[in-house]
Amino acid sequence: MLRRSLFFASLLLTGLASPAMATNANDADALLHELRQAYGTYWKDASAWHAEGTLTSEGLTNDWQATVNLRNGFYITMAKNEIFATAEGVDAQDHWRQDMSGLSHPLDSDEAKITAANENWLRGFGFLRPTIPTHYRVLPDAKDGQRQYQRLEATPAGGRPITLWIDPRTHRLDRAIWQNSFLTVTLRYSDYRPVDGVQLPFHMHESQDTVIGTNVIESDTLVTSYDILGKDAVVDTMRPANTVRDVTMARNALFATTPLRVEGGVVLVDVSINGHPPAPFILDTGGHAILTADAAKRLGLQTRGQGVIAGSGPGTMSSSYTMVGDTALGDAHVRDLPFSVMPFPYGFYERGEGNEPIAGILGLEIFLRFAVTFDYDRGELQLQPFDHGRAPPAVKGDALTFRFTDDMPLIVAQQDGHEGMFGIDTGNSGYVMTFPQWAERNGITAHYANGAPIPTGAVGGLFTAHLAHARDFVLGRQPLDNVVVMLTRPDAGGAGNPTEAGNLGQDVLSRFNLHFDYRRQQMVLMPRANAPATNYAMAGIRVLKKKEQPDRFQVIDVMPGSPAAQAGLKQGDAIVAANGKPALTMGSYDLRDISTRQPEGTPLTLKLADGRLLEMKMRDLAPK
Repeated sequence: MLRRSLFFASLLLTGLASPAMATNANDADALLHELRQAYGTYWKDASAWHAEGTLTSEGLTNDWQATVNLRNGFYITMAKNEIFATAEGVDAQDHWRQDMSGLSHPLDSDEAKITAANENWLRGFGFLRPTIPTHYRVLPDAKDGQRQYQRLEATPAGGRPITLWIDPRTHRLDRAIWQNSFLTVTLRYSDYRPVDGVQLPFHMHESQDTVIGTNVIESDTLVTSYDILGKDAVVDTMRPANTVRDVTMARNALFATTPLRVEGGVVLVDVSINGHPPAPFILDTGGHAILTADAAKRLGLQTRGQGVIAGSGPGTMSSSYTMVGDTALGDAHVRDLPFSVMPFPYGFYERGEGNEPIAGILGLEIFLRFAVTFDYDRGELQLQPFDHGRAPPAVKGDALTFRFTDDMPLIVAQQDGHEGMFGIDTGNSGYVMTFPQWAERNGITAHYANGAPIPTGAVGGLFTAHLAHARDFVLGRQPLDNVVVMLTRPDAGGAGNPTEAGNLGQDVLSRFNLHFDYRRQQMVLMPRANAPATNYAMAGIRVLKKKEQPDRFQVIDVMPGSPAAQAGLKQGDAIVAANGKPALTMGSYDLRDISTRQPEGTPLTLKLADGRLLEMKMRDLAPK
């Protein structure tokens, strides 16, 4: 889902040197001395700053304000538009973020702490205070177009390098650039005006880009007022209440249930929108509330704004927003829940003729309101509301503590003898993903890089990964047998995050019944009544169904040397039946179920539009 905007940090990089700033680009101490002198003694007595204005992003204009306590580093930023409000801050308890559904969660992973160290250094004017541990290094001058800039690299204690670009003509900060997870953040400053004797920027532009330069966030902050608070000021950085107030339980039920099923590795639950008959939604710990554009149109919902979403893959997908008055999962009802609306392709949501199409995704907003149990054995999702009578009790099982860098829970797991932070992603219908940077750091790349090439991807588009069996894998106290791992690429967006080890989806998670309690920050693994089989024989194909041709699957990739390739299937062929079942009545997930994760030697027969009948026996293509 959307990564947060760092617009608030732009207010803090106001290293606005006067023309008296030192111009010796080879002397960081001299540059910093003149920079600090330019602020005068007033800043030494300041206890906090407060600013108000507007933030425009994704086609929505927000009322915006920020308050930063310079004495202890606590802060709060808030933004509100016509559909939803968001906030973020640090207090005595932790670093937190309020998502667009109105509830907050901690940001407490190691990567989140590194990010916080950078941002808190900036908010606290770290470059003005010699006593704050920071490593400085002068970088070579750089050009942007026809303009030349001085550059100074600052690395706060516990943080990572921030590159400050200084305009030598005005001796003011023009921009700051640093790495945040898999994104590069750039903040640009302009429209400087005097405030209490110093120059502050009244216009900040932020962009966040992937490693290949794909932009995922653009925002503009226009400040209307700054207020510098003196040493005796009372500074309010209290977070909003995090009590669930928008949940109603029909018939005063203590818990709710709704049907749960897995199709092609995708977890689907029944959800009713604004009283309409239930429709299948993907339940995704790595996602947010999303409606397909097709479902939003059928439901008659109006949308606002225009943004982009980054996910698995190198690209992005456009998005807009709408408000849903009632979102119901069985007896559990959530009022006035904001949804993103995204133009997912037909192949994402179709489930074959006569079957209700997938209407969207539910994610963080559900897990922040309920303790959630995935009971695969019963085919049932169970929800117990927070702040609604008796608190959901702890459950028995192997409890794993999770942390957050962004919105997806992260747990420690072990692959091939090496520990790492893996995302828990119930929306991942594929294999365990291992990110190449972590694999390289731990010396296990070669085994996986030499694996079978396979096309994969999601919101961000397709890319080629490589499959191989893990030598061993341990989740909590549970050693797992027979795990296939997919090595991704550094340019795969969220699926190539250099700060994480990888991502665990249904292939591993569905080996257990699962309980998620976000208040305790726990995922509990509970034994299945019958352990599911773990088979990996496949045909070696990837297909796509188009709305204008629902009676066939277009073959978009055939793995070299796979059973499908050996049977004569080629890219561009069209499949009109599989094992005698017409493609018209099958969804893409149905075809995935019969063409992947099968016992060795399982037969598969494909009928093509040109009349050919291809027979094959599937096999495991991942080397061991």
